[in-house]
Amino acid sequence: MYLSDKPNYFLIQSLLDSLLQDLRWFIDPPDGTKEHPATTCLELWLAHPNFTSGQYYIDPNQGSSADSLLVHCEFTTMPKTCLPPLSPEVPGRVWLMDSGTNNTFHWLSSMEEGFQFDYPGADVVQMRFLRLNSRVVSQNVSYSCHTGSKQGSVEREVKFLADTQRQSYLGALRDCVPDDELNGAIESVFQFESEDLLMLPLRDLAVFGNSDLSGGFGFTIGPVCFS
Repeated sequence: MYLSDKPNYFLIQSLLDSLLQDLRWFIDPPDGTKEHPATTCLELWLAHPNFTSGQYYIDPNQGSSADSLLVHCEFTTMPKTCLPPLSPEVPGRVWLMDSGTNNTFHWLSSMEEGFQFDYPGADVVQMRFLRLNSRVVSQNVSYSCHTGSKQGSVEREVKFLADTQRQSYLGALRDCVPDDELNGAIESVFQFESEDLLMLPLRDLAVFGNSDLSGGFGFTIGPVCFS
C-alpha cells in the first residue's frame, strides 16, 4: 500500500472544522455584539451589508468573546476596522522649552507627563490575527498650533515611532508663530499607509530641538485602520 492511499485524518478534520465554521456563519452570522463578535469589520459588513458605520465588537482570534475588542467600523467601499488610541490628544504646549538639549530628537514619552500611544484591548494575539485578516493599514496624525498662532516658514523634523519599536517615519512640520490676524494655516495632517502591517499603529513621536524654540503646538492621534 502506498502512503498516499492512507487517509490523512488531520487534513480531513481540518476540512470538516472549516466547513462547520462556514455553516455556522451562514446559520448564525455575527452581529457585532460582545456576545457575538465578527472577526473583522469586513466580515460584519458581509454578514450585514445594511449596517451603518459605528462601534461594534470584533474578535480576530475567534476564541472566547471575553477578549473581544470594541472598534469603529467604517463601512465604505473598502470596510475598515479602526482602533482608537487610549489618549488621542497630545496637549498643545511650548515644546522643548525645558529639554536642556539642542540638536537632537525629543521623544514625547521621555518628556514630563509624556506617554506612548496605547490602543485598548489590542494585545499581541489579537493584533496578530487582525493583521492576518488584513492587507493594508493606515493612520492619520493632525498637527495644530496654539490658538492665536499659525504655521510659519521655519521647518522642524519630526519622527513617528512604528509599532515595531525599531523603525520610524520621518517628516517635517512648520514652527508655530504668533499671528494676530489668523490668516495662515493652523493645522496640517500626516497620513500613513502601508502594506507592511507591522509598521502601524504609531507608538510615539519625537520633535527635533535646536536653539530656535517653537511656539505652542500639539498633535491629535487618529485611529489605526485595517482593511
